[in-house]
Amino acid sequence: MAKRSLPTSRSSLCVLPVHYDKQGESYGEGRMKLDAKDLKRLQWAIAFLGIMALAGGASVWTSLQLKRSAEKTHQEATAARKDIQTKLARARDEEQELRDKIVRFQALKTRGLIGPEQRLDWVEAIARIKAARRIFKLDYDFAPQRPVDAGILPGGAAAGGFEVVASQMRLQIQLLHEGELLAFLAELRDKVQALVQVRSCVIERVAPSNIERGNNAQLKAECSLEWITLREGK
Repeated sequence: MAKRSLPTSRSSLCVLPVHYDKQGESYGEGRMKLDAKDLKRLQWAIAFLGIMALAGGASVWTSLQLKRSAEKTHQEATAARKDIQTKLARARDEEQELRDKIVRFQALKTRGLIGPEQRLDWVEAIARIKAARRIFKLDYDFAPQRPVDAGILPGGAAAGGFEVVASQMRLQIQLLHEGELLAFLAELRDKVQALVQVRSCVIERVAPSNIERGNNAQLKAECSLEWITLREGK
């Protein structure tokens, strides 16, 4: 460390120590002191840093809120899409069900099951079947038409805008064997414009003493049939 003399007033001289760093540069002794201007500048810098920190925090908070909002929007959109898909599937099912009902309705209408009962056509169809199958003896009678009961249709007579009605037929017939009875009933169902339902059928052998001349019947049957149709509700 070297010493340097500084000139002062004539009355006195003061020698101040001078310090040098490793590169030979000198620097003053003691710590740096801050005046009011420096403190004011530091306050502005600290305030600026605080503002930047608040801005950064606000930016992070805003980003999180936007992310949550986007996730919520995505979830709502997904739920809405699933709801729409469910409704579309239900609409397609209902459309197909309606088409099936229309097809069944047209089939019933084509068979003559909808509208007034065609008793004259029924009588003519029975006569033709009897003649074609050479049935020995066939007697029958129809009861008045009525709404079907629970024994025929458990759900009742109401069917949408229609009412299910039936006419009961009591049939007495003589045949050679049971096969003829089954064939007669099958053709009857196929030929007439009504839904024919067998409710009961009792078959017995014909006593030899009761057989008429020219009648070779071996069996007699007494059956109860329901002739079912649909008519428009009142």
